[in-house]
Amino acid sequence: MLFRRGGVAVAAMCAVILAACSSTTPTHPKPSPVIARVGSNAITLAQFNVRYQSACTSIKQGGGDCTGGAAVTQVRAAVLRSLILDAIIRQKATELGLEATPKEVAADVAADAQQAGGTSALQTELAGAGGSIAQLQDEISANLNEQRVEDEFAQQRAALVEQILATRATFVATAKTYSDDSGTTGTASKGGDLGVLTAAQLNTYNPAFAAAVESLAVGAYTRTPVHDAGGYDIVMVYSKTAKGWGVRHILIYAGNPYNVTDRPGWFSAALFSAVDQLCAAKDIAVSLSNAGGNPCPSPSPSPSPASQSPHATATAKPPG
Repeated sequence: MLFRRGGVAVAAMCAVILAACSSTTPTHPKPSPVIARVGSNAITLAQFNVRYQSACTSIKQGGGDCTGGAAVTQVRAAVLRSLILDAIIRQKATELGLEATPKEVAADVAADAQQAGGTSALQTELAGAGGSIAQLQDEISANLNEQRVEDEFAQQRAALVEQILATRATFVATAKTYSDDSGTTGTASKGGDLGVLTAAQLNTYNPAFAAAVESLAVGAYTRTPVHDAGGYDIVMVYSKTAKGWGVRHILIYAGNPYNVTDRPGWFSAALFSAVDQLCAAKDIAVSLSNAGGNPCPSPSPSPSPASQSPHATATAKPPG
């Protein structure tokens, strides 16, 4: 909104004597109150409200309640923690030169609007799900930052695995320790063994993965990780017959398209370790009430010498 006085005449005068026209400069919306700080990053009440509204919408659609009581405090605390983690990710993305820009977010919103049939149609579609353009922008920005930081970390982790294999560590043991291809149908527990892949089966894999398999000699593995839709793959061929290729792999997850629910454990551990470091440096401060307070644990009081036990409790190892 612009505060105008005298219309065009005042605007022309301002062009000549700026100092005399301070009362005609555009006014800006009052900044949203800061409710938390993570290092040098501020988290505002407006950011919190956007995400809280989104969380409540999901809860209500699932038949839950978001009107008061302890359950709401838990939701608010979860929202605050997510904002703190996103602030840490955004800070790391900025350090790496990977932070999502407003232009990139706007481009993604425009693409969604085009797919929906226009901005008004997108707004209607979002409103029907209890959402808004602001929520969409928040989601896009957070996802872009996390995807880019996780991808960078995945490259570093894959390089570490290559270094471990270069020390003559066995592929099977390394896969069991580092591969993200886990779960009930995964291969990590089997030392990365995909079994014998026929030519037809291999054709169903990512082209970069298939090309790596076809190029490897028996007993060899890729010395540069293969970048495919799942992330970064270190591929090994342990047999080759007329039937097909015996293949093992070590997957370092960095999925594309990205889904935050598939965040690998090592990346979560890195984030929680960053939280611990910021807490230790007293670089996380929260002023918002009814949101669980500061996520940093209060320091335990040191026991007096007389109360110390000769059987000290073991200190828990930090995440990661």
